[in-house]
Amino acid sequence: MRILVTGKYEPEYNRNLVLLRGLQARGIELIEFPYKKRGRQTRSRIIELVENCDLIFLPSFTHLDVPFVRRISKKPLVFDPLISRYLSKVFDYKAVWKYSPRALKNYLKDLRAFKRSDLLLADTLSHKEYYTERFGIDPKKIAVVHVGMHSGDFYQKVPLKKNESKIIIGFYGSFIPLHGIDKIISAAKLLEKRNDLEFRLYGDGTGFEKVQEQIKKFELKNVILEGWIEYHALNEAINSMDICLGIFGDSLKAELVIPNKIYHYAACGKPVITADTKGIKELFENEKDIELIENSAESLANSIIKLADNPEIREKIGKNACDLVTTGYNEKMIADEFLNAVKRIIAKEL
Repeated sequence: MRILVTGKYEPEYNRNLVLLRGLQARGIELIEFPYKKRGRQTRSRIIELVENCDLIFLPSFTHLDVPFVRRISKKPLVFDPLISRYLSKVFDYKAVWKYSPRALKNYLKDLRAFKRSDLLLADTLSHKEYYTERFGIDPKKIAVVHVGMHSGDFYQKVPLKKNESKIIIGFYGSFIPLHGIDKIISAAKLLEKRNDLEFRLYGDGTGFEKVQEQIKKFELKNVILEGWIEYHALNEAINSMDICLGIFGDSLKAELVIPNKIYHYAACGKPVITADTKGIKELFENEKDIELIENSAESLANSIIKLADNPEIREKIGKNACDLVTTGYNEKMIADEFLNAVKRIIAKEL
């Protein structure tokens, strides 16, 4: 099978990286053509490249490229939105009023891309159901392909690094509303008298300044902002943590997804605490391979105390999570999910 991968996409973005490396590992020939402008030269190049391909794949966030590519070729087109622009901008970031023309515009951008694809990918069953209910997409046209992780990039280091003086509670991310960083900071405040606990937050982004303000306001000494961390350094950072924190946002988007970081933490054999959501529970089981909590700072603080004071529970949950992710959701397994889905459209079963 030969696949043309195109659109204004980032090859090294985690979702794309896992899937594309997995496909290559399965012997699939990928013709990659990421472009920066939708114009005549790009159109001509796609026409040239697609001629000997079996299908076209548009990776994450290429919503606006779907109509452009669809006009160029009638080859089977697979689109992986990863998110709904409408859901993210209107209900997650709350940057657009839901009854405004901009909200409608984002809804239509989603709808056009979804409708003009032959196959739409969703990272969870919950996300698939959202696309069906909100946009009227036939569920037969949507395939679940999980985010997963790359086994060569995330793995448990042996021997494990021991933090003798502190128990490290770690998080990494871009500090977007989905992450609910405010609850992490509030939990740190509740636990500030525990001298054996230290919070290390990696990353920056839209909410970084607000986090700095919260830390200053609360006069917290138990929170360290490590700043941005490169992808290649994440495995080492995660392996230095004792307890890892997932997402604690309050939006519908938080209810639907299983973010990259959950897979990465699990692959490193770390116990993860995250909000109890529909999406997470599709793969993980509470108190077996994850710690699910009511979405509040108080519940988070209580769960941290539980794991901090019970190393045997930490070890059990981390091991189970590692077994689950490394065997079922590595790059090759994710590629298999993709291939099983696209074989249907090549066979014209959709």
